[in-house]
Formats: sequence, C-alpha cells, structure tokens
Amino acid sequence: MSAGTNSAKSTNPENKHAWIYLFNLGFYILPMVIFPYSVGELAVLIVAMLAFIGIYFYCYHVPPERMLWPILGMFAIACAVTPLNSGSIALFSYVGFFVGFAYRWPIALAGVFGILLTLAAFHYGLGTNWNLFLHYGAVIVVTVSIFGRVERLRQRHSDAQKRSTHEIERLATSVERERIARDLHDILGHTLSSIILKSDLAKAQLNKAQYAEAEKQLAELSEIARQSLSQVRQSVSGYKHGGLILELRRLQQRLQDAEFSTRITGTPPVMDEKRETAIVLAITELVTNIIRHSKGEECEIQFDENADTYHIKIFDNGNCDDVTLGNGLTGVMLRMQELGGSLTVDVKQGCAVNLKLPKQAEITV
Repeated sequence: MSAGTNSAKSTNPENKHAWIYLFNLGFYILPMVIFPYSVGELAVLIVAMLAFIGIYFYCYHVPPERMLWPILGMFAIACAVTPLNSGSIALFSYVGFFVGFAYRWPIALAGVFGILLTLAAFHYGLGTNWNLFLHYGAVIVVTVSIFGRVERLRQRHSDAQKRSTHEIERLATSVERERIARDLHDILGHTLSSIILKSDLAKAQLNKAQYAEAEKQLAELSEIARQSLSQVRQSVSGYKHGGLILELRRLQQRLQDAEFSTRITGTPPVMDEKRETAIVLAITELVTNIIRHSKGEECEIQFDENADTYHIKIFDNGNCDDVTLGNGLTGVMLRMQELGGSLTVDVKQGCAVNLKLPKQAEITV
C-alpha cells in the first residue's frame, strides 16, 4: 500500500492508484459477509466504511501538514466500529500508513505506539469478536506504517530529482540564451558595420558619378544583408561558418574596404568546431570594434603557438589611451574563459588584444 500527498492532484502521479490501495478493506468486508449481522448493524458498518473512504481520499490529496484531522477522523471511525467488526484492523492500518507518511520519526513512532495501545485496549479490555485481533492488527499496522515512511522518503527523493532536473533545464536555457545573445551581438555588430561602410562608399561613388563602382558596392551590400539573415537564423541552433581561414579572408576584405592596411601573419590553428566557432566570433567582434572605433590605418592579425597554447593577437595602430569592457569585449572574454583561455589588452602602442587558449579542450561553464 502506498499513497501520495501533494496538495494538487494533477501533480501527484500516484493518485491514480488510490482505488487500488483500498484492497486492504477486504479484512473489514469479509466479516460482514461471514457473520450474521442484523440489517441495522450492516447499515452502520457500511455507512462507517463509506465515511472512512471519503476521509481516506481527502487525506490522500492534502499535504502532510494538513493530515492531522483526517487521520484523527479515520482513527475515530476505526475505534467506533471495532466492537462490531474486528476487521477494523484494516482501518487502523490506513491510519498507521498516513501517520508514518506525514510525520518525522519521533512523532510517527509515538503515533504508531498509540495505535498499538488502542488495539491492546480493545483486545484485553473492551473486547472484540476475534481472539487474534491484537496479534494480526499489530503486525499489519506496524508493517503498513513502515510502508508509509518508505513512501514518504521515496517521494522526497523523487521531488529532489525533479527539482534537480528543473534546475538543470533552467540553467541550460539560461546558458543557451546567453550564447544566442553573444552570437547575435558579434555577428550583427560586424554585419551592420559592414552595411554602413558599404552604404557610405556607394553614396560617395554616386556623388562622384562612379556608377560602376557604386553598383559593385550595392551588390556587395545586398550579399552582406542576405548573409546576415542566414546568420541570424543559424544563431538560434548554433552559428555556422565557412571555417577560420575563409572567415579571415572575409574580415580582411572588410578591413580593406574600411581603408585599413591589413596583414594576417602566422598559421591559423586547426581545432575542433566548437573552439573554432568561438575564435571566429571573437576575431569578428574585435575587427568590428576596429572598424567602428579605431582612428588607425593598419591592422594585423597574428597567429602563434607554443607546445601547449595558441596565441592570437589583433592589433591596430590607432591612438588608444584606455579600453572599456563593453558588451563586445565582455562577450569575447567570456568565450575565452569557456575555452579555458584568457583575454588581455595592451594600449601602449596602438591597441593590441591578445587571446590565449590551451591546445587541449578545457571548456568550462
């Protein structure tokens, strides 16, 4: 016999078994069939059983802190019918179950002991129709009370697992939202900067009647807009790119369009997709910042490595007294930390952002 006690029925998966657990009432019903009760006595026993069942279901659907009065009600009915029907040991067993379920060990033990004293009082004092009333009753009450306690512990464990699962899902959702936000910031920041640049170039060329060049800029502008739309869609399921080398070529072209003399030195590292994506987005954000804010004319992206670390340096020769960690740089720093790496900024001569990450994946959350 087991029971659930969540206050809301819809949240208690065990409620559907409530009727099944009433099989224990067979001990109560059997004497009514075997022994020659009068019609009045049968009526009393049936009404008492129906009232008991009603309280049982009520107790089944309330939280433990509200079970005291239902338990006392079931106990009172069990005591009232015992002189007529020794099968009331079944009713006492339900009382024992809910006592074991609802209360901590000291209180539960005291409650079960009180039930056993009641059985003994009927057996030796008030009298019953069955000379094994106490013996069978004590075994059933103690056993079912233990079941009640075990069921409470099982539900606590189940609730803890559910809370743990919900917390994991909540954290996973939060992490995914942060990833999408960072991806959109890095992707759209670069793309919108490129769109502004292309638009300004096209406008300037139209003013100079350089229609062929302006048409080329507008065509590239259209292509950038289409790529941006695709990238926004991809960011929901995970940013997709053409590989680090291809993205570096695109970034180099964007820098040159912004009139930066651009060099890429060293050998871009070969790494797994997750880390490569993070590096692509990080460099994209840093290049976007250069196009937006740098007053320089030169940009260099350097790749280097030693036995266990990749080094990436993004440098521009613009005058820079200080760097504020806005959303962009903060996002890049978080990406590096998730890879087990770091970000540092040097503004002694121009602005140099240094990225370091281990060659072995050390991804943290």
